[in-house]
Formats: sequence, C-alpha cells, structure tokens
Amino acid sequence: MGRERIRWYAYLHLFDADGRHRRSEISLIGVAPTLRGELGEQAERRLTALLDQLPDRQFTDIAIRPFHMLYDGVTFGLINESDVERGDWVELYPDGLGFSEPWDGLYST
Repeated sequence: MGRERIRWYAYLHLFDADGRHRRSEISLIGVAPTLRGELGEQAERRLTALLDQLPDRQFTDIAIRPFHMLYDGVTFGLINESDVERGDWVELYPDGLGFSEPWDGLYST
C-alpha cells in the first residue's frame, strides 16, 4: 500500500477492572496520504465523541492484558511479540508502538 492509500482510524478500546479487553469502537475516518485539514478535523471530532462516552474518566496508571481483533481486515490490539532478542515486548497495532519493561508508558516506534 503506497503512502497515498493510508487508512486512518479513530478507536477506543475498553477493558474491565482486571485489564481484559471488553470491546472496541473503531471508525474508519478516511483514506489519504496524511491526516490533515478536514480529515484531521473529522478525526478529532470522532475521538472527542468516543472519549465523551467516558464521563467519569480519570488519567492514571493502567494495566491491560494483550488482546487482538480484526476490523476491516486490519489488526488492532496489544500483541505479545516477546522473543529472545528483544525480551518481553508488546506491540500496539495498528500504530506500531512497542512497549517493554519497565512498563512505564514509554514506547518505541
């Protein structure tokens, strides 16, 4: 897929108190080389609407378990990709953000 055909999604993953994935709300925003202009504004509106569903939300540390799902043929999730070379490692898809110990929220791209 070339740069002109990037699929942009807005999504919200929801978890129970034990960190198990309950459900996800995913919306295709559009297909374009960049997320700018009206497309970017549409993405911001959709993300705001998703977060507004969580009126009692708090910003704090969380712990979630790996999960995966397919939507529109695209993999979404936090997938365990641990191996001997990298050690303990999980990757957030479709964003390609990698997390490892000390599990402090810092990520690698």
